[in-house]
Amino acid sequence: MGVQYLGFSLDSDNENYVDPQTLKSIREWVVGPRIVGEFSTSDLDSITNTIERYDIDAIQISDIEVCNTITSIDLPVILALDISTFENPVELREVMAKVNDRVAFFLLYKSKDNTDIQKEDLLVLANDFRIMVGYGIDVSSIGSWIDNTNIYGICLKGSIEIKPGFKDYDELADILEMLEID
Repeated sequence: MGVQYLGFSLDSDNENYVDPQTLKSIREWVVGPRIVGEFSTSDLDSITNTIERYDIDAIQISDIEVCNTITSIDLPVILALDISTFENPVELREVMAKVNDRVAFFLLYKSKDNTDIQKEDLLVLANDFRIMVGYGIDVSSIGSWIDNTNIYGICLKGSIEIKPGFKDYDELADILEMLEID
């Protein structure tokens, strides 16, 4: 259905942590998407040690400073940035420009609504940076994010299954079906 990346938390202290064996099973079951190891830690040694135990295709980090030291890891880097931590689009642009040559793309999300950075600002930034949008995506808004824009992609977030096979994916499926039609 056009999914290019599937991300999983590899931080052992995260409630959504996926252990190496589970990720191996998922990798055997899912064909196509690249597997992304998601890290919230800033500790490069911890990231490096964890990567050695997993078969992943890319890493996602959320610490801008790690971009400067992560050159020893031979995997594409996705930098997740919370736009609600930036005062304005100029500040966001400056940060992105500093690390742009070290990341495959930026995943922009919003943890709070108290930001002056608007959707229109991101669409402008997408002219200069590879941006994946990770908020504000639903069936009614998907077209405004991707039609005639330079947005690199969208990020949809799943949730934990109550037990294997028991999960409601209707909203994600509706969005993916819309993308497939377009």
